Amino acid sequence: MRLLVSALALTAAVFSGPPLSLAQNLPALSVSPSKVTMMVGETREFRAVGKDGRLRHNVRWNVAPAYAATLTQNGDEVTVKAEEASPTVILTANVEADSADATLEILSGNSRKSGTVLWSVTPIPGCKSTSLIQAVPSANGPDLYDQEQCPEGSVLRALTSDGRELWRRSFGGSGAPIAELDPGRTVTPPRRLDPHNTSVCDAVIAGMSRDDVSKVLADRNLRLDEKQRAGNPWLIEEEGFRCTISFDATARTVVKKKKTVVTD
Repeated sequence: MRLLVSALALTAAVFSGPPLSLAQNLPALSVSPSKVTMMVGETREFRAVGKDGRLRHNVRWNVAPAYAATLTQNGDEVTVKAEEASPTVILTANVEADSADATLEILSGNSRKSGTVLWSVTPIPGCKSTSLIQAVPSANGPDLYDQEQCPEGSVLRALTSDGRELWRRSFGGSGAPIAELDPGRTVTPPRRLDPHNTSVCDAVIAGMSRDDVSKVLADRNLRLDEKQRAGNPWLIEEEGFRCTISFDATARTVVKKKKTVVTD
């Protein structure tokens, strides 16, 4: 069973700067994630989204150089399999007259260097990413929220743990949603979560190092014995929750987590 919690309001700050219409400045098409580091043999899912961050349909995908990766259409999304090492691989999405790219770096070998960025999303033009907020898990909901500051307000983007964008919302300087993006619908973004009322799973994300996970556990006064630490995955028992954290083959980087709500 997954914990389902409604989002609460986050006040949008007032920003100074030259006039800018957030709705007009949002790109008509984006690929998410927009930058990825992969190992040969790995697969990643990508999606093309519109101004509202939602999935675009009838997408045509291609990749260059073609030898570096193979594409498998998965509905309106695409799965990319890394075939050969290459420092720069361009994945392109085309929908009608709109086009957008994602950049892939494909590495050879069996493991990434510590600190390698697994994925990122490009900020909205004219905006700057200011915080990454862990989401409260919900059925088919986001894992993360990326908040970006812009001259006339802010943009909140809902993301999965592997960097695919689910939706985005613009908020003007007053904190009110910009109507052009979703007429007739009011959306309030989440507030920063109180870590003491959530599971350790809410503070762990894919790509986090083993040492950083250990620090999260220490901050919550959770301890694993040597036998538990040597295992993969780690099973964390806490009041009301059970968190399973799986690491990669080198046991250095988080690749998956599973949160279970424990009831009496």
